[in-house]
Amino acid sequence: MEILLEEVVNPNSYKRKITAPALKHIAGIDQLRYVFALWVFLTHGGAPPIFTGHAKTQIFDFLDHLYGWSINGQAAVMGFFIVSGLCIHYPNIRRDSFNIKSFYAARFLRLSLPLLACLAIAKLLNFHHPDGFLRVVPIWTLYCEAIYYVVYPFVLWIVKKGYLIQFIMLTGFISVVLIIIWSNERSMYFHEIGGGGFLNWKAALLAFPCWLLGVLLAERISFASIINKVLNKKAAIWWWRLGALILSTITFPVYRYALYFHLINKPIIGLFFTSQFTILLFGLYAFFWIEREVVNINFGKILPSQRLEKMGAASYSLYLVHLLVIWLFAKMSPLYFPGYLLNWLLLFVFLHIAVFLFFIVFEKPSHKLSKFCANALRRK
Repeated sequence: MEILLEEVVNPNSYKRKITAPALKHIAGIDQLRYVFALWVFLTHGGAPPIFTGHAKTQIFDFLDHLYGWSINGQAAVMGFFIVSGLCIHYPNIRRDSFNIKSFYAARFLRLSLPLLACLAIAKLLNFHHPDGFLRVVPIWTLYCEAIYYVVYPFVLWIVKKGYLIQFIMLTGFISVVLIIIWSNERSMYFHEIGGGGFLNWKAALLAFPCWLLGVLLAERISFASIINKVLNKKAAIWWWRLGALILSTITFPVYRYALYFHLINKPIIGLFFTSQFTILLFGLYAFFWIEREVVNINFGKILPSQRLEKMGAASYSLYLVHLLVIWLFAKMSPLYFPGYLLNWLLLFVFLHIAVFLFFIVFEKPSHKLSKFCANALRRK
């Protein structure tokens, strides 16, 4: 399938021509969001109980730990960041002007209103976590998103000057240097390096190249020549999906290996074993994988799963409430324990019921309100 189109936007807006057709909706993105959100749920205690209930032997303990380490929700977060950069930037490619008030109103209302609703529900249910009330949601990723929204006008300026690639390379270099500098403060979890910092700014800075790759993806799917190159590649999309799954599993086992042999805090050698470095490498792979998903679904012959697309519309709700649902489900004491697997299936069903209700009552109205406010400010 070849895409041959003329320039479709005002050439004064950018220093290069946009030759691909505009997409009113990027198909396939919602199903990716659902997969990523579910991936995080599996990491936070929602994984199928494959080894639960087995005899407490050394081999089963090892396999249980290896199984837990292989489910890497933080890799899924890098996928979220790439999708976020894509969705934030793509609508602005063809606009001759950028309304910063409208942008901030849309993004921060969309981000904060469902979050506040989730926190209020958790408070009413007396949610408790030894590390603090805000652990009811993976708050660090939302801090990162908010920081990226704040700096996006500057990123847009960089893009229009034609320096996006150089900027990504610079931020990637800075991330690697910081991982080396913070060698004595490395942690198995991406966002905990150096203590995280105020509003997890350290994690936001380290992951910034991944978010920028999403911006680059938006740019790339605006070129017919790039789209044609991707469509002409022979590798099946399922190989890319399998590669993402396999690559995501190495982060925690590699970290634990280096920790056991006292390598993790060595500035240079330990760098290659850190969760931060391997997750950033996953982010680079995820960029090419997600590009193939987007191009083949929107310009090729691959069809997205309609069911996953519908479920993905509520992915933010799933991301917000899954920890609360797991906590609430654990507090329930059934008169009859149905077994580990059936209990997990009940949790899975309970989660999706809660997600559906939260989406209908809170997220969907919040989305409509944010769009209304953004459009109102844009008209002024």
